[in-house]
Amino acid sequence: MNASDVETLQRSRYVLLDFDGPVCSAFAGYPAPEAAESLRAAAIGQGVALPESLRSEDDPMKVLLGLWEVAPEYHQDAEALLTSAEVSSVAMATPTAGAIEFMRACASTGRPLAVVSNNSPEAVRSFLDKQDLAHLVKLVIGRDKASPLLMKPDPHLPRLALKALEANPATSILIGDSTTDIEAAHAVGAVAVGYANRPGKRDEFQALSADVITEHMRDLARALTD
Repeated sequence: MNASDVETLQRSRYVLLDFDGPVCSAFAGYPAPEAAESLRAAAIGQGVALPESLRSEDDPMKVLLGLWEVAPEYHQDAEALLTSAEVSSVAMATPTAGAIEFMRACASTGRPLAVVSNNSPEAVRSFLDKQDLAHLVKLVIGRDKASPLLMKPDPHLPRLALKALEANPATSILIGDSTTDIEAAHAVGAVAVGYANRPGKRDEFQALSADVITEHMRDLARALTD
């Protein structure tokens, strides 16, 4: 992270933080491929005809989206099943290295922090409560129960957070480890911060013109408190 990145972060006044990745591994206790398979099996059990594209999909969020497309009447059941899997999974998750330091840095510098996630709000709150971190988070905006189409990269969730915080997008940062986070940040006019926690992600974020890219949450914490 260079001096320009640090200056960009220090200009921020509000923080939107993705959950799975920057805060913890949301599928640590219930691996994502297993959650995806559970969604598929339950849907087949209810008579849903799965398209070929879903039969080998390991991302439960994409399975949820796919089920919505082919059987929207089944969405409530699929949503409830995925939420249950996420809550079970985060019970065994541990904080990402530097995540607590970053959250404390937001609090100590007076920056309201909202967790904005495609995961269920129940899973996010469960993890924060278990880790005694809820007091560091002003707001939790999780996956909308009505439609998976409102997940990031759609701007719906970050817009809800910005409105609730009464935040100016230009002085807000959105941090995430997925291209969908970068796209959502651009869509709402916030500063896009890519957390490149795996090989190849830095290139992906650069291709999307992320404003700041880091490989360590601790570096973000130090930038805010420097």
